[in-house]
Amino acid sequence: MARPVLSDSDDSDSGNDSGHDSGPGTPSPKVSATKRPVRAGKKSQKQQENEDRSIEAATKEIAKLRKQLAKSKQKTAQTKAVLRERDDNAPESEDSEHEPVDLSSFSSSIISKGVFSRKPTESAPKKLRKSKAGDTAIPTQTTTRRADELSEDDEDDGGDGTPPPPSDLPSSDPPTSDPPGPEDHQPHAPPHRKRARSSSPAAKSHHKRKKSKAPLAKAEFVAGKPPGGSRTNLKDYTEAGANLIKRAQHLYEVHVWTRVSYPGAVLQLEIVKNVWDIVCTEAQSPMELTDRMASMIAKYGAHGRSYVVDKVRPLIASAYGFKTGSSDKVKDKNIATYKMLLEESAFHYKDPETRTGFAKNDIIMDAIVATWFKTKSGRGITYSDYFSPIPLVTLALIFTVIEFGIQEWSTGQFQQATFDETANKVVYDNHLRDLIDWDSLKPEVTSIILQRMHDEARAGTGAALIKASGRMTEEARERALAELEAMDVDA
Repeated sequence: MARPVLSDSDDSDSGNDSGHDSGPGTPSPKVSATKRPVRAGKKSQKQQENEDRSIEAATKEIAKLRKQLAKSKQKTAQTKAVLRERDDNAPESEDSEHEPVDLSSFSSSIISKGVFSRKPTESAPKKLRKSKAGDTAIPTQTTTRRADELSEDDEDDGGDGTPPPPSDLPSSDPPTSDPPGPEDHQPHAPPHRKRARSSSPAAKSHHKRKKSKAPLAKAEFVAGKPPGGSRTNLKDYTEAGANLIKRAQHLYEVHVWTRVSYPGAVLQLEIVKNVWDIVCTEAQSPMELTDRMASMIAKYGAHGRSYVVDKVRPLIASAYGFKTGSSDKVKDKNIATYKMLLEESAFHYKDPETRTGFAKNDIIMDAIVATWFKTKSGRGITYSDYFSPIPLVTLALIFTVIEFGIQEWSTGQFQQATFDETANKVVYDNHLRDLIDWDSLKPEVTSIILQRMHDEARAGTGAALIKASGRMTEEARERALAELEAMDVDA
């Protein structure tokens, strides 16, 4: 029987190509006559298309990587050229050819030209320091500035080390004294590379270490440690800390009444840190602000809104004619009044039925006076800068509380309700938008109206109006003119 030849056998090919004779004594391997040649299966059209697409995608990816590699090489070459040119143009030491120069006392060769704003690099959140009492310290502008001074020696950029004013920097970000340059956008040179520098006096770096300041004082507890419960009161602190916290709480309330009535969580903390810096500066007694103290101050936002409710609620019935009584006639009349007042916010108009006299209903001024201008020691007098002129935020809060008070008569009889913060924030936002639209109609007129509201409320307390200093009154002008005309110039 003839031996079949297998086309895909590597052994037969290698035996023929080797050039060595196995000899007559070596028997040839036997191959089964039933084994057939292996044939490659035919690919379907879909398989072929998938394979073509894979090859095409791989080809594009390779081309893309080659382009990126070329750009990287070009960028590296440019960087090397810049560094080489910078090193070549650097001034050489006058004594470099005669004796070696000790460069250990010199900092980087790049000299700062000033402070430039630069996007801070992202880093892990800072770990806040723990006080002895177990509170977490909250960094404020004061504490941040001191931390910058203490860490100044960590910056070895050859600059003068002078930070920008605190008002130009975020309270949580340290100042940056590095000028932007090629190093900000290109790979850095080797960190230990040194070269000779000019021996002229102008080139010498005078990096002085600032003396570290004493840490901020901490508010002490009467018992020597924080209270065991979850609630902390002013009485738990000693007099120094309690007085500062109380002042900060009152100033925080003023911000809620005049700047933003419903601040979010982030804005709350910013306001707390701001008012804390203010009260510490006024008292000339810097003190560390902890998270426990910040929480006590921020909670006064809800306290301030509830305070307005307590002052305005007694004015509602007499202002709009709500009657007490349980008869159906009284109830029906009260319900009709309630519906009319809340339709298109008619309650704040001078004439609610015709809706004329925007924000001129008598209850508006009555509410402002009752809340902040009752006496000479009222908050509107103490914090006159915040209330003069009456802010739109203040009016929006007054509108919100009045509407809430009217809703307490929705059944025809007065039923005291709880001032819901979430629901009334939506009402407040709507009123604030309406007031902003009203103010934009003719700002030169609305500003006069708002200023008159403040002046009228202040005058009712008997406190003198605050006038800008340095302005000549009409009477003073006439007297001065008469004096000038009577003068004998020749004499």
